[in-house]
Amino acid sequence: MSVVLIAEDEEAMLEIFAQVVEDLGHRTLRASNGEEALLLARTEPPDLVVSDHMMPRRTGVELLRTLRADVRLKTVPFLLLSAARPLGLEEADVFLSKPVELETFEQAVENVLRSRPARESRQEAMPGGGRVERSSGTVREEMLNWVAHEIKTPLSSARLNAQLLLRKQGERGPADERHCAETILRQLDRMNTLVTSILDAARLSEGKLALRMVPGDFTAFLQELVQEWRELQPQVEFMLKAPASRLDLPFDAERVRYILNNLLSNAVKYGGEARRVEVSLSLSPGLAVVQVRDWGVGIAASELPNVFERFHRVEVAGGHGHGLGLYIAGALARLHGGSLSVQSTLGQGSTFSLRLPLSGSVRSL
Repeated sequence: MSVVLIAEDEEAMLEIFAQVVEDLGHRTLRASNGEEALLLARTEPPDLVVSDHMMPRRTGVELLRTLRADVRLKTVPFLLLSAARPLGLEEADVFLSKPVELETFEQAVENVLRSRPARESRQEAMPGGGRVERSSGTVREEMLNWVAHEIKTPLSSARLNAQLLLRKQGERGPADERHCAETILRQLDRMNTLVTSILDAARLSEGKLALRMVPGDFTAFLQELVQEWRELQPQVEFMLKAPASRLDLPFDAERVRYILNNLLSNAVKYGGEARRVEVSLSLSPGLAVVQVRDWGVGIAASELPNVFERFHRVEVAGGHGHGLGLYIAGALARLHGGSLSVQSTLGQGSTFSLRLPLSGSVRSL
């Protein structure tokens, strides 16, 4: 049995995280703020620390840095949770974005605890207590992080409880009750998507959204993404046309995943009866070009100049988006130094083209 310290200022989230960890067979220590968590860790060194970031008296990252500066605690694994993307998140052993999936959280806890005995000692980090001065963050950015925390934390709690309810019902549970729980999850996911989009749009408009550019095999990334969609939407045929060889380029995997997920989601939603989506990867001078094509309802010529504008909704049957997805996708493409464009004919389908530079060229908006 391992000892897991959980630091979370929201009582409902603290309770659900502790319940999940205890159901996995571990003992928990519970703290409602960063200072309390530090005191508990120094009193009984845990095998794992699970901490929210935005907490009173010491943030999650500040707690992490203080533990790393303590000779007795510097090798304790740290799992950081946040609705925002705080500076310093890469210093944690694992970072999970709220709202977090139940199975993802369970797997992360088990994986970290399983690997703990083989961990090597870390080098000292942030001596002198780990308190750091704030960088040039603005009040607006702090407000955005606060909004993300205050909205996504109850969302995360509600999702985890709904997932636990579904698990307890099992396959033998009443069908109407399972349907209600699944409906709740879908609506919570829609709320989370909307909140994330609003926050990203605000950060983009203020030039506050930074990319994490890492060189990688883009072909393998695209193959993995398309396979995820095949498993997610088995009733749709996803075709991938891509070179068999590696294609190395610098890109922010999370942000490019957002762009392509948006395009693939729209292709499925507006693909009509064809139930077919084609993804292709090709090269043009200095660029990698990803095209997502469907054979669905298409977009009227009068709508095409406006599809990437903020809050614009294309008037098509079955559409219920929030008007931010393509705006954010286009802005993220430009941040990469690339572009996003569309060709479409009403009644014949659409082709969206994402162009990314083969060499790093991050731009400001």
